[in-house]
Amino acid sequence: MERYSSRVIDEQGRLVLHGTLRKKLGLETGDKISLSVVDTIVILQKVKNRPESESAVCEVDQLGMISLSKELRQTLNWKTKDEIALYHTDNLIILKSA
Repeated sequence: MERYSSRVIDEQGRLVLHGTLRKKLGLETGDKISLSVVDTIVILQKVKNRPESESAVCEVDQLGMISLSKELRQTLNWKTKDEIALYHTDNLIILKSA
């Protein structure tokens, strides 16, 4: 697993996924991403014909942003302007407090 970068949560609970990272993972505007919480990390994975009931699902917007729900942020105690580290493998992104 390789650390890619870090990003800050904005006032609306959004986080930008850098264009190069989106390209590596084949993510485009409108793609659905599943968010799964494991202990103190969030695992992001492109949804591929998987039932949405398994985990929370968000969509990549035209600016490469994803929205982290208020409930998710509260669970992890992530607040506006918190720095989040992004790690990646070939098919997923891991978010963790920086």
